Amino acid sequence: MAFVAASQQLSAFNPRVVATLGGLISTVYVHKSPIRGDVALVWEVALAATAYISKHSVEGCSAFASMAFALSFVLIHIGTIALATVLYRISPFHPLAKFPGPLINKVTSLRLAHVVWTGKRHLYIYGLHEKYGKVVRTGPNTLSFNSHAAVNPVYACANAFSKGDAYVPGKIDGSGLFFIQSKDEHNARRRHWAPAFTPSTIASFKPVVEKRTDQLMECVLERREGPHGAIDLSEIIQHWSYDTMGDLTFGGANRLELMKDRDAGHYVESGQLATIAFECFGEVPALFNILCYLPVTKTITLLEKLAGKLIDVRQQNPPVGQTDIASFLLGENDVRRPQLNQKDLRIDALFAIQAGSDTTAGVLIYLFYFLLTQKDAYNRLREELDNAFPDPEAPLDLETLNSLPYLSAVLDESLRLGTPFPGLPRVAPLGGAMVDNVYIPEGAIVGVPAYTQQVHPDNFWPAPKSFLPERWLPGGLGPGSIARKSAIMCFSSGPFGCLGKQLALQEMRVVTAKMLLTYDLYLAPDFDSKKFVDGVKNMRTTVFDYPLSVIANRRN
Repeated sequence: MAFVAASQQLSAFNPRVVATLGGLISTVYVHKSPIRGDVALVWEVALAATAYISKHSVEGCSAFASMAFALSFVLIHIGTIALATVLYRISPFHPLAKFPGPLINKVTSLRLAHVVWTGKRHLYIYGLHEKYGKVVRTGPNTLSFNSHAAVNPVYACANAFSKGDAYVPGKIDGSGLFFIQSKDEHNARRRHWAPAFTPSTIASFKPVVEKRTDQLMECVLERREGPHGAIDLSEIIQHWSYDTMGDLTFGGANRLELMKDRDAGHYVESGQLATIAFECFGEVPALFNILCYLPVTKTITLLEKLAGKLIDVRQQNPPVGQTDIASFLLGENDVRRPQLNQKDLRIDALFAIQAGSDTTAGVLIYLFYFLLTQKDAYNRLREELDNAFPDPEAPLDLETLNSLPYLSAVLDESLRLGTPFPGLPRVAPLGGAMVDNVYIPEGAIVGVPAYTQQVHPDNFWPAPKSFLPERWLPGGLGPGSIARKSAIMCFSSGPFGCLGKQLALQEMRVVTAKMLLTYDLYLAPDFDSKKFVDGVKNMRTTVFDYPLSVIANRRN
């Protein structure tokens, strides 16, 4: 009845005027009270239905004519919203009007979403800062700060900005640590996770990491193929990383055996596809709210479904005398802590695997690429490791491993150049805020681009884009040398900082040391360094389109 009444009123007025006025009113309303994309779609469908009824039932027009009228009415309504929105975004009345940036970026977030899809956003944002300066308007309501002074107020201090709508991945069934926007809720969830990453707990994980790393050494031999006996080291490291995180997360319930089955279940691809979708549509959250209802390929949900099954199995079969991450999420070590519901457990289990595997693997792949293309660094690190561990077959002493200066320098330099991540988006608080002496209006999305900061000459000098581990040693690269460790942003900091940082660093040290102690490594004769670099794409996950083809000969 409501549709019919509205249809009768609609037929009494000029429909074009009604559609235009409705579009203007909708623009003002949505600007003040943003709505989800799926809600907006439902409203447009309702408008179309109302327009159709006004022509077909009230005026007695044919079905075809009524459909044409409904379509034109909705198009005028949407067109008015689009035009009004564009004019406002490029007008001097927009809160971010004073900030420079490309016109297309001021008009629509789709431009940056497309750049994300190419995997080269880190280079694109770097180029924008080179052209426009310290602060760039990269989207209609988004600012990028190429400033180390901006890191503390945006990310690190007690009053750091909160997460924005980019962290709401459409129709997600559950709430995971990574997706929680509220700092209070995030802190409550962190209390479930934090005990899993204390120094004593990380030390207890050593046998698991060593066991999987020993398996990695054997996998290198098993994977040799072709006329030169080359291996795809990037693929092997990814498989090791997922297997290791599966064990660390689920203990004996883990079913990930990628080093054995070469990822027959396509779990690496699944995790990366899900991350890519999240990252692209995170630039246009309203569109994500619509697209999440569409059917997706089975591949994109494979890892999510497996994580759900593994946490179910792990819940039913608690380990004896063994600590894993799941034991903390399930509250087995603290019965007083409130239990997470099953949906949240599944999302956190997925996050543990993907976040714990992907970044670690990506940095290690870059690390070996840098070492193998710069033999002086390779030889110096191997000499340091040979002196520290005369018996390469003996278990690695973590205290000794952590004390090696050149290994730490190689790792820091690989983190700096091997994490080409974007700025993590944050929302300016009510009343706005000052960031590096620049006023940011409330509600604006702000980020500090990690890659741009990690190659900025104010933070790293000289040769900020070159792999030079010596910059981290005493004396650096000579007089005037700069190596600002706080400018390495891959683990973030503050209320939303990465809890697994120390675990990831331990894994990287163990794999790097074990690989160089066990094998002589060389790039394959047909390896093309330019194709490898050009084939690296970062969409929060790092995709290597071109294999890191390596010849590995066991050392005497």
